[in-house]
Amino acid sequence: MKYNHVLDSARKLVTPTPDELRKVSSAAQEIIQIVNEKASKYGAELVVGGSVAKNTWLPGIHDIDCFLRFDYQKYKTQSDQLATFAEKIVKSCFKEYRLLHGSRDYFQTRYQGYDIEIIPVLKISNPKMMLNITDVSPLHFIWLSKRTRQLNLSNDIRLAKHFFKANNLYGAESFIRGISGHVIEVMTIHHGGFLKLVRAISKWRDRVIIDPEHAYMNEKQLMLLMNESKLVSPIILVDPIQPERNAAAALSDEKFKDLKKLCQRFLADPRPSFFVEKKVTAIQIKGWKSKNRLLLFEVQPDQDTTIDVAGCKILKTFEDIERLLENFDFKIVKKSWYWDKKGPALLWFYLDPKILSTSFRHWGPPANLTEHCTAFRKEWKNYAIKTSKGKLYVDLPRKVRLVDDILKEIKKEFKELKAL
Repeated sequence: MKYNHVLDSARKLVTPTPDELRKVSSAAQEIIQIVNEKASKYGAELVVGGSVAKNTWLPGIHDIDCFLRFDYQKYKTQSDQLATFAEKIVKSCFKEYRLLHGSRDYFQTRYQGYDIEIIPVLKISNPKMMLNITDVSPLHFIWLSKRTRQLNLSNDIRLAKHFFKANNLYGAESFIRGISGHVIEVMTIHHGGFLKLVRAISKWRDRVIIDPEHAYMNEKQLMLLMNESKLVSPIILVDPIQPERNAAAALSDEKFKDLKKLCQRFLADPRPSFFVEKKVTAIQIKGWKSKNRLLLFEVQPDQDTTIDVAGCKILKTFEDIERLLENFDFKIVKKSWYWDKKGPALLWFYLDPKILSTSFRHWGPPANLTEHCTAFRKEWKNYAIKTSKGKLYVDLPRKVRLVDDILKEIKKEFKELKAL
């Protein structure tokens, strides 16, 4: 089969070494032991969650997600205070930690070179018992772990995660709007493996409905009972634990199209390069040949917030620069940005290097709107006001004509940027 060689090569990339498996397992077990010694008197227990619990993590992992589960009967009336109790436990176990804000506050610390995330939840056995959205998270990894083991799909899920990550489609954060690790895991399990998933995606139409646990009798019932706001996504993936939830609701139309194109290209011409992550550096960007003028910036992400919030801030900066360039009439030939969720982000724009005209046309109101025209004439009384196509306009002198000048404006406007 023409895919075997490529997939065999890719499996070597996505399979942790025995030494790495041992280190991650050892760190996870030690964290459990350290925390549970203090947590027991609070009626709580720490369990490892996420990809480590499901054995679907990729080599080079830097984080281990944990849930600090509190006894439901004891704490159900104090759900809003769970983070306070959790902090007492975390504080007694670690010298340094960070409190992060979410639907319920959670904690991050370091241990044996790993970022440990500790999320306080109520220990529940049914989603209907949850008092906070985080309470149901352990039920998701229990379902996924069970199905992954039953179908022996750990390596297939790793392949899928790495495949989409290498092609910039991994992540449901607001600034990415791709597919989350959870969605990839559920879809890989539903289709029975990586290659079957890729084949299914390549044949997707404009809208896809996936119901792994057959929670709905038909599409009509699904459309009637599922939250209407969750039905706008191009994929409706009925969550196996919370059937009222579309697990793929964050996916954008653009990323949906990119998913299909990627899978079609891979099936047509499978190559190892599909599994090679495309990292971008400032040196690489500067080395790209172009007749256009490059503006390259570096921006440090906000360290005191979540990745999603930090990423959204970077995206907003990128869009604000784009808007400023367009407002000054500079032609953007190409633009993009890159952030690996660790170091600084890179933002770049290729501009047409031509010097702009000495003046620009500023349009006013339609000539038949007397009151507005009077105000426009008053505002620009020192300039020749003319009419074209039924609207007033005035030609104003252009202050910024050179790329170097707009660069100065950007530096002035965005103090957080470092021009490279």
